[in-house]
Amino acid sequence: MAGPRSFLLLPLLLLALVLAVQAQERLPRLLGGLMEADQNDEGVQQALGFALREFNRASNDKFGSRVFRVVRVRKQVVSGLKYYIDAEIRRTTCDKSVADLSSCPYHKDPALKKHSICEFQVYSVPWMGKTSLLKSECKDA
Repeated sequence: MAGPRSFLLLPLLLLALVLAVQAQERLPRLLGGLMEADQNDEGVQQALGFALREFNRASNDKFGSRVFRVVRVRKQVVSGLKYYIDAEIRRTTCDKSVADLSSCPYHKDPALKKHSICEFQVYSVPWMGKTSLLKSECKDA
């Protein structure tokens, strides 16, 4: 008679598993810990735009660069928000004095074509209107 009792235990075990998974999903994240972020999030987009403007301003390049693809984005809640953004950027055909580089095509000429993988760290305190670039490191890809 152990067989029929086993079938009664199976639904109970499945229910326990489902409840455990749901409880795990509701656990709060570690305060101050890094967490993955959605690249389409408004705060991420603002941080990325800020980082790229600062990158172009500091660059000695005649041409402006813009994001080709976002590799990874993480954020950390501190006394504001700290964004860790890894992105591939490429040189455009537009002079970097152009206010909006979003519609500028990328260089196709091999002599002018340049792309880099960049690591940006942006600190933002939106309620104070404060944003700063903590790190901007790029390597040719």
